Amino acid sequence: MRSLSKCFNDIKNSKNIAIICHTLPDADALSSAVALKKLIKQNNEDEKQIDIFVDAEEISDINNAIIKNVETNVQNCEQYDIAISVDCSNLSRMGKYIDIFNNAKSTINIDHHITNDNFAENNLVLKTSSTCEALYVMAKAKNLVISDDVCKLIYSGIITDTNNLTQGVITVRTHKIITEFLERNINLEQLNEHFFKNNTKSKAYLLKKALNSLSFLANDRIAFMKLTKQDLSECEANFEDTVGIVNHGIDIKGVDIAILAIKQEDNSYYVNLRGKNNINVANIAKQLGGGGHEQVAAFQYAGLLTDLREQLIKCCKEELNNHPVEDLSDTLFAGDDDLEIQKE
Repeated sequence: MRSLSKCFNDIKNSKNIAIICHTLPDADALSSAVALKKLIKQNNEDEKQIDIFVDAEEISDINNAIIKNVETNVQNCEQYDIAISVDCSNLSRMGKYIDIFNNAKSTINIDHHITNDNFAENNLVLKTSSTCEALYVMAKAKNLVISDDVCKLIYSGIITDTNNLTQGVITVRTHKIITEFLERNINLEQLNEHFFKNNTKSKAYLLKKALNSLSFLANDRIAFMKLTKQDLSECEANFEDTVGIVNHGIDIKGVDIAILAIKQEDNSYYVNLRGKNNINVANIAKQLGGGGHEQVAAFQYAGLLTDLREQLIKCCKEELNNHPVEDLSDTLFAGDDDLEIQKE
């Protein structure tokens, strides 16, 4: 891994820069791409050509707000001085823009996934809640000017990738960063409402179909849901409307692994995984060609649902066997009843 200083120096000396998100981009991917572009422009006096690439047929209105006023997918030069991937755990995640990355004179990989392949010439992979948080940590380390607009983007990536601070890698540093935004009077409540209280009727109908498909396995420790192309069509929904539905499975008492299998237009499946109680779903996803974090992971599968289900449940049961059922509720709020009052 090349040093952070060397990477930022390379960016400073580059005239043409490509920033590439992963396919089916979420808010963290889009926010980190736009935030990175703004950081580069705001901290360099010389004019740079910075192009953002997003391989996605559709982006929800909620996430489209992030890039609404940003030009994307326009290649303004044949070969870029530097190509920077954001929120990509491996090369294939860049989709049809992988050639732009591979043809660049230099490459940088900025990410936070524990399953990252370190595929670039320079890999800046931090164990953070999100790629946005990783980017903010690096910007602070280099004493960069960070505008309020960039702070909004960083916060957007943090709260969406952690499901509003309920899952993933959430540390003291994460909370300190949010405190810094509050101290700057960034309107965090407005951003929370945008991402978590702004769902469409299509998503509500889609959730109903997913819950109707709900089944339990492995002594109810696994919750399995599925959505078909017909489900999305009948609900007039798109892929972005599926985001967050899997969390309804992991919220159920006794469930340690939640699964949502979504059939796509090419008949492959996009599979979302959620875990709790120390279950590492990233290990499961990696066995099936995907990746992610201990509590949040995903993979794509080309094949029949019956085969997918068989392979996936087998991997899940192996992981569950390493973690016996443990109920912490009885001791969650206990521990200080025997404290003696100290008298002066």
